[in-house]
Amino acid sequence: MTIWLENNIQLGSFNYDEIKSDILLKKNSEEFLSFQKESQDSIKCLYVAQREIGTVSYLDPYIDIIGSDDATTCHIVIIVDEANSNVSLCHFDGSDTETGIFDMVKSLKSLREHENAEYSLYIVGGFDDDRGSSQNLTKEIFDCLLNRSEKYNLKLCIVTDLNTINKNGINYPIIYGIGYDIKQKKAFWCNKFLNTGPDMLARRARHFSEGANLQIYDPLSYRITIQPFTYVSSFARDCLSLPKRSLLQYFSTSPEQEPPNFVDNLLETFKFMLEHQAPLETYFINNKPKIYSKHLDGSWQLIE
Repeated sequence: MTIWLENNIQLGSFNYDEIKSDILLKKNSEEFLSFQKESQDSIKCLYVAQREIGTVSYLDPYIDIIGSDDATTCHIVIIVDEANSNVSLCHFDGSDTETGIFDMVKSLKSLREHENAEYSLYIVGGFDDDRGSSQNLTKEIFDCLLNRSEKYNLKLCIVTDLNTINKNGINYPIIYGIGYDIKQKKAFWCNKFLNTGPDMLARRARHFSEGANLQIYDPLSYRITIQPFTYVSSFARDCLSLPKRSLLQYFSTSPEQEPPNFVDNLLETFKFMLEHQAPLETYFINNKPKIYSKHLDGSWQLIE
């Protein structure tokens, strides 16, 4: 079944010309880009960080919006089950993309009563970068989806070349973030989510572990779970004394295009790693995950 465009046209492979010429995709892209939220601070928001997956039921009493931001060469994929409006979002950075797609669809299938399903598909991110990182990830995501048996109706695709603006001879992404209003069933452009949820330092530190895309939210218990992980922290102390420009060059796939908070977030993460050089001993005590439940006022409470 794989990926379908308007008028029952099946996409055989990723093709810019086909995507740009599709009337529905063009209309959706124009509408999407016509309004940008400068920031999103809803207390009923689930923020999904890089290399994370979030799956939310339409009936969730605590979450109305799911979203992610700070994507330069990264891609953000949203899959919506058209039968029940349940949603899964992943912020892909190229780490085990195929398993990430598999886990997104698996989590949606676990919430439905019938096997047969059609899904709405939204993909944004990447830009025409010098290293070709975005181009490779775009192709990888589409190849993974095209190899699956489900039917995906492509509703929005603003990726890589389609997500590039040139400023003074330098290419930048147009879209850094996307949100999806679950109750309104609508995607929207937002480059900054203010309510990012609990444990962001640990969640950023996980980028330096060997773990791939992590399902962080249980759509049945309405809880965020951060599973134990470890990392090599010996480099973190030296990194704290490096100039910001060097940190950008060493730790970004697109140094010129990173948002202003990139280096500050990186430095805070290194401090966390130095404080917890053996996280399985000092942070995930007895190798137990961190589990948070959400209150109706938007706060998260550590329960384990």
